[in-house]
Amino acid sequence: MTNKYQTKKRNTYIENYSRTDFILLAICLLFYLFFPVFDGPVWCRDSLSYASMSISREPLYPMFLALMRVRHGTEISEAGMMAVVIVQSLIAGFTTWYAGYMISKTKNRSRILQIATIVFQLAVSLLCRFAAVRSSVYTDCIMTEGLCLSLFVLFIVELYLGIIGERNRHTAAALILSFLLINTRKQMLITLIIMSVVFSWYYMIQRRKTKKFFVLILLILSLLLTGNLLDRTYQYAVRGAWIEHCHDSMGFLCVLLYTSDVEKDQELFKDETLKKLYLAIMEQASQNQILYDDAEQGWLPLSEHFANSYDAIGYGIINPVIEGYIREHFPYSEVEMALKYDEICNQMIITLLHQKRGPLLQVWFYNIWRGFVNSIAKATNLLSLYSLAAYLGVGMMALYLTVQKRKLQDICRQMSEITVYENRVEQIERSLVFLFIVMIAIIVNSLAVGLTIFTQPRYMLYNMGLFYTAVSMMLFDFTLCKSYR
Repeated sequence: MTNKYQTKKRNTYIENYSRTDFILLAICLLFYLFFPVFDGPVWCRDSLSYASMSISREPLYPMFLALMRVRHGTEISEAGMMAVVIVQSLIAGFTTWYAGYMISKTKNRSRILQIATIVFQLAVSLLCRFAAVRSSVYTDCIMTEGLCLSLFVLFIVELYLGIIGERNRHTAAALILSFLLINTRKQMLITLIIMSVVFSWYYMIQRRKTKKFFVLILLILSLLLTGNLLDRTYQYAVRGAWIEHCHDSMGFLCVLLYTSDVEKDQELFKDETLKKLYLAIMEQASQNQILYDDAEQGWLPLSEHFANSYDAIGYGIINPVIEGYIREHFPYSEVEMALKYDEICNQMIITLLHQKRGPLLQVWFYNIWRGFVNSIAKATNLLSLYSLAAYLGVGMMALYLTVQKRKLQDICRQMSEITVYENRVEQIERSLVFLFIVMIAIIVNSLAVGLTIFTQPRYMLYNMGLFYTAVSMMLFDFTLCKSYR
């Protein structure tokens, strides 16, 4: 990074919306509003757990559904669901337009980049509606992705703006969006890791602003503490218990059970009760052929088998077995039962971490690679090769632009006054910053999800449109590089 990031010209964003900007905003809003009108709200498998304020869910989305009056007692309100998806669609429309507008504004007001950014976000929704098995856009669904997909894009854009301009309002916006995300969906804890990596790279390595870096890290830690406080306050208001939401441990237990060798691993259990529960779970899983030994070899068959087995193990076997045991032996309330459930799952996790690592490492590796593929395409053998080529290609593009940037900087050093070359250096730097943030987001998300759950498209497509936006920004810079020769 150069000190030019602190120039007044770069830090000044003058809002000057054109007629085209308003037309694009209208198009984005109408695009997303079309689906609630055409398809209506979509009630998904997880929807009831949010509408019923399940003890296993984070607080913000159930509160949002309650505000929209989705549920009245045991009745589900169609009007409430429609209100939810309309709000989600309006947020998605604004987010799509805002991403395009801000990318354009930071890239010499390029209308082509503005439209390209918008098209990439719309294309992801069209793929979900017309190419995916689910056949619905997420903004039309009663599920956390309806909000999180939009808020995550806003988060990345604000983080990018905060870095290239070092403006506190954008950094604050990124922190606020992260807070909303982590209290809507636990997967979004990745936003804290993303910010930590980006701030470490920029403020510790590039700018050497140690004080500001530690202030930002303290703010990130405060998000965790404040989120915990909100979670506990919500649970206390709903259930009268000062606890966090429960059942997070079940996910990782599914992974460990999938790769477990029952003949060897049963000897790891010293507690007879835990051993009986483990054997009961593994017996059913073996009968249903949903364990590691039942899968075909190869990254795609194994990762698909694991993905198909995950919910079957967790919701189909673990929950009935453990919850059935608790109901039979303890006169527990809902809260006590949930806490006991987590205690048993955590004890099983600690025990099964000592299993033979070969199958577990293989599942992790294939699952993580599947996450990388699903982040920019779809997990097939052909598109896996495309994804590998795309990542390598982006790396080569970034390397080329880095070399060209240094050449331009050498030209700038030979000139006493500010020239067009300085603007070109700045443009390249902005593209590289955006690519860096997006790639960190893809890596962190693929690793986090790949190690703890299965990397289906629903969990991975947060960065899909952003990745292709980064590519388009670099292609835009190629024209700048050619023009100075």
